[in-house]
Amino acid sequence: MKVPCVVRVGTSNNFNCTDREFAQLDGFAAEHPDHRFFVNSNAKTPKLLALANHPYKAVVTVNPDLVPDPRLTERSLALGRLGSVSFLRVKWLPHHADIEQLLDKALAVAPVVVTMQRFNSHATMERFEVDKACYALECARFRLHGAALKYLHAFVSSRRGVFICDRKGLGCLGCGLCATLNGAKGAEIKSLNLSASGVCPYNCADCYAKAMQKFRAAFGQTLIAYDRIMKNKKQSGQTKHIQNARREAA
Repeated sequence: MKVPCVVRVGTSNNFNCTDREFAQLDGFAAEHPDHRFFVNSNAKTPKLLALANHPYKAVVTVNPDLVPDPRLTERSLALGRLGSVSFLRVKWLPHHADIEQLLDKALAVAPVVVTMQRFNSHATMERFEVDKACYALECARFRLHGAALKYLHAFVSSRRGVFICDRKGLGCLGCGLCATLNGAKGAEIKSLNLSASGVCPYNCADCYAKAMQKFRAAFGQTLIAYDRIMKNKKQSGQTKHIQNARREAA
């Protein structure tokens, strides 16, 4: 059966694997039996392994705080061995051998999608001992570029089963990995943030979702659009960075 839509649950928060969240997600799945739901979580989630008792696959960020943590790595790998992940997500920093090693460990149990860490400021880059020369300021964020970007492309291309999130910079419409790695290549990709999950309890470095929530709060808006299946700006190609990339590709 063709899957018309793949829904990533928890794009603006974190799926914490609580009974209340599973119950709410079960309700959405029953209401939309033709959709395929998978959950967005990270290795710090205490109840992460509860996913093995439910039908939903997950994308799990193995190094949410950028620096690999052996305990969190093992928790992610354990879930992968149980067959409960669509893919594992690794945040990438240039010239960090520990992250390259982490990627290979993750790849041993599941497909891996690399997210190129983007920074809001030099201060955060200094905190993680990142060479500023590897980054260029574009659309208000420091993004990997030049030789460091080429190295990442070569590193990923040398390994089967490793991908880069939005490699072409064209947004979800030009990427499609969330659909492909959930067995529904070509399906639309949408988001769902459960009210049962609430605001994400974690504070990852220069988190885009948290930045947007602060922006919304400044204008008196709700922090997250809860309990609605919809496309976010990246999924609909509305961000300035994506629009610039589309013009360059045309």
